[in-house]
Amino acid sequence: MPEQAKILVVDDSKENRTLLKLLLEDDYQIDEADCGETCLAMVKMQIPDLILLDVQMPGLSGYEVCEFLRKQKETEDLPIIFVSGLDSAEERLAGFECGGDEYVIKPVDGLDLITKVKVHLSRQNERHVQHTDDHDAMNIAMEAMTVSSELGQIVEFVKNGQDLNTSVDVGEAILRISQEFQLKTSVLVNTNMHHYFGCQIESMEAKFLEKLLDAKERILSIGIRTIIKNDHIVLLIKDMPHDDENRSGRLKDHLSVLMDIADGYLVNIISRTKMTSQRKEFIKEIIAIADKQIEKTSSKLQNYGHHSSEIMSGMLTNLEDMLFSLGLDDDQEKALMSLADHASEQLETLNKSTKDLDSELGLIVKSLNEFYHSHTDD
Repeated sequence: MPEQAKILVVDDSKENRTLLKLLLEDDYQIDEADCGETCLAMVKMQIPDLILLDVQMPGLSGYEVCEFLRKQKETEDLPIIFVSGLDSAEERLAGFECGGDEYVIKPVDGLDLITKVKVHLSRQNERHVQHTDDHDAMNIAMEAMTVSSELGQIVEFVKNGQDLNTSVDVGEAILRISQEFQLKTSVLVNTNMHHYFGCQIESMEAKFLEKLLDAKERILSIGIRTIIKNDHIVLLIKDMPHDDENRSGRLKDHLSVLMDIADGYLVNIISRTKMTSQRKEFIKEIIAIADKQIEKTSSKLQNYGHHSSEIMSGMLTNLEDMLFSLGLDDDQEKALMSLADHASEQLETLNKSTKDLDSELGLIVKSLNEFYHSHTDD
């Protein structure tokens, strides 16, 4: 059975109040006030659905009461029907000017009053329904905007994925987006080491996040806390709005998608890190092999230069000793010695070239090491 509408009858005459109550009490809940001040006090405590208001009363007049109520946000649309013995056009006009909805003349025509009460209560109900519909429509629009904003954050996360080059980049992005969702969160990223975001390393939150790494469930709810877990990242939501089922469910869905994407980024980062490490080892092996071979070649060149110098020096000494026994004249000796000196000079030049080559081989090793450090630093 629908609840009866509440009508407040305001009149300084008890007889008039009783008459109006008898006309309406079968269909409505009736309250009474004997003056304007009492009326305002009762309205402040509980707003009725409609007021039947006398004009001439001790203290505040009906016009003053109506004018005051129209200035209040809570009662600006409250139906007010004046019930008065004043029948002049001026009084009726005054009633409408101060905000009255109807003006009924005493003695009251019962059927006419009942009809007017029904009409204004019906209009008031329609306004309430419209207000509720408008409120619901606004809530739906706000929720749609919120959903759009949350999805926009996820899309932006995907678009900027190429800029997330480290585990720290991913963790900071998840923390920032969850804060954009108006949530208090902590994040643990687990790759080659643990990275914490939104909490201190030695805090209870950090230890709790570490424990959750071994949890089998992907989504857990513990009180107002909610945990969303992937292989390489754990998100702790400290203030999930469980009292708002729609928002809570929506946030879980959106954050689950976000965590899946983040975990994919972390898998790629781990793979790139592993490839970089393998590349570094490969380059180190190449440099070690090259260094060893160049060292061998350099040693051979040095031995060759030293040995050839010894041979040439011994040959010149032997040639000088032989000249005395060959019986050559001076010109012949000079020509032969000139040929020997020229050969010695050429050999010296060759030895110098060998030293230069040895030096250049050393520069090759140095360049390879510089290349390693410049192309493998993370």
